[in-house]
Amino acid sequence: MAAKLKQIELELPQDIILAMRGIKEIEDIKKKLKIALAVILFQERAISLGKATELAEMSRVRFIDLLKQYDLPAYLYTEEDFEKDQQAIAKYRKMIKK
Repeated sequence: MAAKLKQIELELPQDIILAMRGIKEIEDIKKKLKIALAVILFQERAISLGKATELAEMSRVRFIDLLKQYDLPAYLYTEEDFEKDQQAIAKYRKMIKK
């Protein structure tokens, strides 16, 4: 099932548009803005990696490469994740010792 789309209008100062060197077509500006939005929303953990790649209209590999260019991790491994993994390992070890 395709996601519902909603169109928004965005006003930008002319100098900002001119600052986007080499982008002459409106469609190219839209694409660049969608990619920037995808990166920001992903960085803020508002959307998943999958949703970010959809929004950016890129493959997962290409989007991860883009994140690397900005020194942003594609996957976060928190201390909480580490603790959960340690608990799962301990539980598994107990199971195999029986």
